[in-house]
Amino acid sequence: MSSDISQRKLGNPFFNEKNYKSYPLDERNFHEIKSSNNQHKLAFIDGGNQELLPAPEYSVQLNRVYFNIFKSNERISPRSDISQRIEFLSFTSSKLDGKNIQFETKIATEENFRKYLPNEEDLKASTYDEEIETGTQAGMERMASMARRFSEWTIAEHIIDSELDSGDIIIKDGSLQTGHTNEYKYVDKVFKKALEKDVIFAGLSKTCRLTTDTQISLVDSIQRLSEESNISFDKWCYYPVAMSKEENSNHRALIMIVKLNKHAYTSFRFEILKEQADEMDEDDILEVLSLVADNSRDIRLPGYPYGLIDADMWARVKNDELEGYKTKLYSELSRKGVWSKVNPLMKIVDTHEKLDNK
Repeated sequence: MSSDISQRKLGNPFFNEKNYKSYPLDERNFHEIKSSNNQHKLAFIDGGNQELLPAPEYSVQLNRVYFNIFKSNERISPRSDISQRIEFLSFTSSKLDGKNIQFETKIATEENFRKYLPNEEDLKASTYDEEIETGTQAGMERMASMARRFSEWTIAEHIIDSELDSGDIIIKDGSLQTGHTNEYKYVDKVFKKALEKDVIFAGLSKTCRLTTDTQISLVDSIQRLSEESNISFDKWCYYPVAMSKEENSNHRALIMIVKLNKHAYTSFRFEILKEQADEMDEDDILEVLSLVADNSRDIRLPGYPYGLIDADMWARVKNDELEGYKTKLYSELSRKGVWSKVNPLMKIVDTHEKLDNK
């Protein structure tokens, strides 16, 4: 299998032609990233969630969103009173409505966090809207992640509004693509805020499943192209691979594959908000990537921004934390008036745990 893949032609980036304009792979698109003396700030944001109470028709999640800000590779403190780490509990429930399942999510949090979180009315969806298979646990997991995902957008808007200035950059973990009902409302608001304040909005994905039209990894294809072309840059960026079209409202981005450090073991997918990329020339994009590359020299993971390593560490919900949050969970569920529904499920889970420990 591996020998078959290595012998395939590199091909070109494969995208849905209705939604994207893709660009052929070309060695002329390799550009060296230079060190930057730019003094603009870099903000990074990431989120995590973990299930506290599993059940087929309910999911209680501990959610966390964290951000940081760097300038000249030095961490700086927020200038507003926004907390860098915001936590909340979410309670997602489902009920059958004809052939569809209706989902809704309630949020419980400290009062001072409430203004940074999404509206509960927007956390309602159905299997029909979301195009997920009815009755699957994967469907519940997808719905239960909406609160955390939407919160990343709402908090990013506050960061842009209160912490960043013209020319600064905010980088979200993951793609700029939307995938949930009502998510566009939050994406549209934060993108408008970024455009209004001239703050560059970008996303960097830990993994990249993009392929070429010969069905091999796009990241591997670009790496092979650099080797076959004898590209000797210490650090290179390759761009673009595709630009979303105007009618693609679910994904407004210039998509690139970037290598940010000569010691990087892999390249990453990097995106810039389409409306901003449209106004940039080659030097402008290189300046953005050079700033990000300067933040990507951590010896533990060279080529990946330290700001995102740090954000992941503080946003991630670890297994050994969960027990301490269950007391808070019981209290919040009682306050929300749903304890009587959840308590029987808690006993079922308790029974399963006791059997597992036998």
